[in-house]
Amino acid sequence: MAKHHHTGTEGDTGANTGLPVDDPEALFALITSFLATCTNPALLEYGEELVPLKAGEYALEVRSAKLWVDVWPGNRSVSRRILSAQGAGSGTLDCVIQRFGGAPGKLTFLDSGKPQTAHRKLSGARQNFGEQFRRMLYRQFPGWEIEILSAAMDLQRSFSPLFPRARLVRGAQTIAAMACPEPANEHALLTFALLWFDYVKARRTAHTNVRLCLFVPETCGCLTANRFAWLDSLSLAVQLFRFNQYGSAGQVDPQDLGNLDSRVLLPSEPVRKLRPGNERNEQALELAVRANPTIIESGLRDAPLHSQVITFGATDRDIVDLLGITYDGRLVILELKAETDIHLPIQALDYWMRILWHIRRNELTHLFPGIALRSEAPMLRLVAPALAFHSTSASILKHFSPEIDVERTGINSDWSAKLKVVLRLAKGEAPQSHGGTYGGAGFPGN
Repeated sequence: MAKHHHTGTEGDTGANTGLPVDDPEALFALITSFLATCTNPALLEYGEELVPLKAGEYALEVRSAKLWVDVWPGNRSVSRRILSAQGAGSGTLDCVIQRFGGAPGKLTFLDSGKPQTAHRKLSGARQNFGEQFRRMLYRQFPGWEIEILSAAMDLQRSFSPLFPRARLVRGAQTIAAMACPEPANEHALLTFALLWFDYVKARRTAHTNVRLCLFVPETCGCLTANRFAWLDSLSLAVQLFRFNQYGSAGQVDPQDLGNLDSRVLLPSEPVRKLRPGNERNEQALELAVRANPTIIESGLRDAPLHSQVITFGATDRDIVDLLGITYDGRLVILELKAETDIHLPIQALDYWMRILWHIRRNELTHLFPGIALRSEAPMLRLVAPALAFHSTSASILKHFSPEIDVERTGINSDWSAKLKVVLRLAKGEAPQSHGGTYGGAGFPGN
């Protein structure tokens, strides 16, 4: 006899049923009772999209002593045999299912209207994109073995769960791959991609070639492409792929993706984009540096010293930038950060490459009236409390082009009382406290 469920009736949520439950009749009663309590019932199969359970578009039934759930939203249909209920929480009911071919899987019934289920939906979306990324890799690199594919959080190595990462091998070749799920996340992609590249490279033999492949949505990629132009081509090989809504990806030439999106401001129209709560520290640090800029860089004029003279197209910033000039006419960018930020090097790169772009177009002369500007690339100084530089900064900076004159300038922790420089590190140098850069003796193990 088949038992159907479309709308549900009031009953117990199953939280106190002594899970696990594997009897089909008991499972039917448990799930039916749970769904009756849901305002917006939905089904989440990990690796797939969240499916709303609407009246007339799904059925729960016992057939031949087996419990099945069938869902047919729009043009899609899902049919899964439910083996057991393994756990219940606020707004969720976890079940074990049998996929086609007999492989077990996980399925969760949830109330998508409850805030408590937000983390489940986020986790499900990430796993769904991770599986989409796996299919992209199989299609793009046939014959390669995917040794690792993960989106797990790894605080020790500073890997983000936002971007799925993969390691592929074929003979003496290795690919470190990473994908960006949404255009809004592109600004953070390269930081974690460079860390993943170093991690993969450190675990291959000296004769293995490693390249970095990044996948971004088809509506973005210009930012990443422009950053590629200022990475050291001798330290890493990079490739860029764009994918569409159907998960079909193709390689693109970074040089074909357009120019930088920025605009030079007049001195009378400053821009501030700081997170609430950070304004006081960032602005106080700016004032401290303005009071004596030669402490940071000798030969720097006291004035003019401009704050954030360009705007970024569709990119939020959370650091203060000062643009000054030396007595011999070379521009100097001071990137100020009062607190630890893993993205500081790449954010600084964004500003540096835009300033250079405007220098080459002679669009900054109005900011320094009466001073002859040199046409060479600006100096870049990252200024922060010495202990606030993220431990990955050296690993990221070592991949910057040799054309970028970059230095980390560490100031004293009590800079608000009196500003002093206590540390200067060029490009990929790392303080002894960090045990060397990634790939060296201080590289964390598996």
